[in-house]
Amino acid sequence: MNYIGVKKAGSFQLVFTTLKVGIILAIMFIGFTASSGTWGNFHTTFLGAKGGFAGFMLALTAALWAYDGWNDLNMVSGEISNPGRNIPIALIAGVAIVAVLYIGINAAVQFVMPAATIADAKVPASLATQLAIGSVGAALVTVGMAFSMFVTMNGTIMSGGRVPFAVARDGYFFKKLGEVHPRFHTPGLALVVQAILAILLLLVGGAFKDLFSLAIFAEWLFYMIAASTIFVFRRREPNTPRPYRTWGYPVVPAIFIMAAAVLLYSTFTENLTNSFAGTLVILAGIPVYLYFANKKRQSNSPTYTNV
Repeated sequence: MNYIGVKKAGSFQLVFTTLKVGIILAIMFIGFTASSGTWGNFHTTFLGAKGGFAGFMLALTAALWAYDGWNDLNMVSGEISNPGRNIPIALIAGVAIVAVLYIGINAAVQFVMPAATIADAKVPASLATQLAIGSVGAALVTVGMAFSMFVTMNGTIMSGGRVPFAVARDGYFFKKLGEVHPRFHTPGLALVVQAILAILLLLVGGAFKDLFSLAIFAEWLFYMIAASTIFVFRRREPNTPRPYRTWGYPVVPAIFIMAAAVLLYSTFTENLTNSFAGTLVILAGIPVYLYFANKKRQSNSPTYTNV
């Protein structure tokens, strides 16, 4: 779908994300209206909880997976009308909506079940709806989860394929990946290569928990680096038009960078094997970049001939 047109993929994303939100709201409604539910469950505890700062960071890493995707919009900014206005609105509104849905569905589950039951459940939302309305509830959550992943995958494919395309277009990767499909006007080859790499990662990768821990570490490393560049560009390009200015600058980006650094340290030490693997994959990009940068520099250098 992404290969044959960004409008088709975008329309699919809009319609089915709306349905996805509808399913989440339905699960929340079922939970909060369950006859067996009680606000007393919010005062229950799970004795096996890790607790402390380490437990908080472990829970934060898992929660950030639900919020991840906010950055994808920036990768397709070249195809968005009036990006200076629409991107900040979409980012702020999108994260706010996710926060309401995420907190709401967790609260609904907590309303139905005590903490110990939630901790022992493989899929807490499924068990909560099953307790509320029977086996139909579990089926609803199962369908909703599959549907949610499918819709999310479409958006991730759309944005992810633009990264190698942009890098190649700037001359720092294989030239073919920076070409637009003559008929569909999409980064066709970049999307195909992305699909192949994703399949290989699934075949050789570990469990889902290992993969998402690796992804969170790699992504937040670049979030931190990207956020730090705001200080550089503010000083280097003081006269560049800025449609949106960060509130509370420089305090807000500084807090973000420090929080990201703490998260990275916790994630790295919690899962050393995957963290080292992710770091090596990232570092492997340096010689690739240097090779293409040198090649680009040589192609741009003037040539002289004897007459």
